[in-house]
Amino acid sequence: MKGTIILAILILLIAFVYFIITSLNFNVYDSQLEYTHSLTKAICNETHCRDYEIYCNGEELIKQSPITGAIISIPQNWEDPRNNTLNKGVCDQSTK
Repeated sequence: MKGTIILAILILLIAFVYFIITSLNFNVYDSQLEYTHSLTKAICNETHCRDYEIYCNGEELIKQSPITGAIISIPQNWEDPRNNTLNKGVCDQSTK
């Protein structure tokens, strides 16, 4: 009986340590993203525009995350008034 309790406690301790280490690895990865610049940009489809937080290393996209609540519906036949070159690449700085 005593051995079973010790084994159960040991298994719980190992599981706890595993989850702590796993969560730390994700946080370390996010904090080590290498980027040269970041920006926010509205990206649109036929029905909605949504703001994204974008991280770039030069012209390479590193990470793109939607901003919570930053989405709008657009009317049918809406045309994006932005210059078409702005939509070529989200990390392309030659259009700025």
